[in-house]
Amino acid sequence: MTGHGRENRTEQRLVHEMVAAQAQAHPDVIALRWPGGELTYRQVQASIQRLAGHLAGTSRAALFNDRSPELAIAVLAVLAGGGSYVPLDDTYPRGRLDYMLADSGADRLLCRAHLADLITVPEGCRLEVLDSVLDGEAPAEPPRPGAGARPEDLAYISYTSGSTGRPKGVVMPHGALANLISWQVENSGSTVGWNTLQLWPLSVDVSFQEIFGTWASGGTLVLVDEATRSNPTKLLAYIDEQRIDRVFLPFVSLHQVIEAAVQQDRFPGSLKEVVTAGEQLQIGESVRTFFSRTGASLENQYGTTETHVITAEKLTGDPAGWPVLPSIGRPIDNAVVKVVDAAMQPVKAGEVGEICIGGIAVADGYLNRPELTAERFRTWEGLGIPAYLTGDYGRVLPDGDLEFLGRRDTQVKIKGSRVELGEVESQLRDLPGVSDALVTVHATATGEQFLAAHCVRVPGERIEEERLRASLQGVLPGHMVPARYVVVDAFPFTPTGKVDRAALAQALTGR
Repeated sequence: MTGHGRENRTEQRLVHEMVAAQAQAHPDVIALRWPGGELTYRQVQASIQRLAGHLAGTSRAALFNDRSPELAIAVLAVLAGGGSYVPLDDTYPRGRLDYMLADSGADRLLCRAHLADLITVPEGCRLEVLDSVLDGEAPAEPPRPGAGARPEDLAYISYTSGSTGRPKGVVMPHGALANLISWQVENSGSTVGWNTLQLWPLSVDVSFQEIFGTWASGGTLVLVDEATRSNPTKLLAYIDEQRIDRVFLPFVSLHQVIEAAVQQDRFPGSLKEVVTAGEQLQIGESVRTFFSRTGASLENQYGTTETHVITAEKLTGDPAGWPVLPSIGRPIDNAVVKVVDAAMQPVKAGEVGEICIGGIAVADGYLNRPELTAERFRTWEGLGIPAYLTGDYGRVLPDGDLEFLGRRDTQVKIKGSRVELGEVESQLRDLPGVSDALVTVHATATGEQFLAAHCVRVPGERIEEERLRASLQGVLPGHMVPARYVVVDAFPFTPTGKVDRAALAQALTGR
């Protein structure tokens, strides 16, 4: 069992319509700020309309960009013009990018000039350099925002790790995205004058909360450069100096910032809301100190790429009373979450089962993967609503909150991004000299998770760790590349014929 989120059946605006409404209500408020510049809502909306007019007739646009003013504007322009977007991360290897772009069927590729040579444009896809397009003249008659878009229409395709060695595209409609942002606007304190930090790349769906959730509430989106983003001490200083009110961080990154704050005795007084997701939240003494000194709330969110955020638990008041391992809370508006058995029947309260999500939040399936879609996406009998089997274990606590108990299969999260170990193993097995591979998950003394690769060498072959790492760096994003490598002649097995993972762990620690 668990429950239903609050039913909020009022007609919802789509996200680009929410932003347009804020631009009309607060045209002279700063919408976007970055080192070296800022734009008002009037200026942002004018740029959105200009680009939307230029993209007239575009069905699906791939956005290949770093975090920049152009990227934040482009994603709204695509939606305002009636199209859908496919986010591509500029840090991904070229082979992975080329696959995603071709698989997505995008008919436009939008990127900044310095990135244009880093991706292969397939036949039928037109390259648009954002630098020149956004500097052009506005169309005489800008398109009506989102002309013809309906809640059931496609909003975006987000790629996530796949067990076959190829990423899979999640097809998400406008209605699901609008429902999340409407819920977030209503449940956050963000309003005109609030500063939200934009930390996540567009390939991670948390960025949609940062961008859309801020601009749908009249707040200011503050960009940060990569050197600051990746350094906890610099990031802490930036949050303080820029008077940031709200930040979205995975727990490991949040913990690093908190440790820097405690060491420096620097606690940003502007901070009001911290949102974390993607990893198990743990409330230690440094966390209690940080939130006691800042007075900020801490919200623990849970979801999957196939649903985005689906439950949330907000911790407020005296941090001394916060639980060590907070729950993941209760469903957001218009969502259904149940803990079920193998037959998709609800289990009793307190029993462990698979977390199943239903309702408006559920994606339409996987792009070009009908068999996988049929396996994971169902129709909930008796409810008549779409449902997604998450592969996560959970149980309902006595107070009705949901407790997350881990992955059902081999999918894990590293640095806030989901990793399917089978994809990493598939790439390892394709490398010269490797006959078999297994990837395991471990934790450092500070609790940060990392991957370890265990490789069986082809007899007579010499395999060097640095060659393995370099090869994977050419085909996988950074968070999916194992940090440690162990090469063996054969895997150890248990008496039941399974690989002895305990023995593998001993081999790793015994190096």
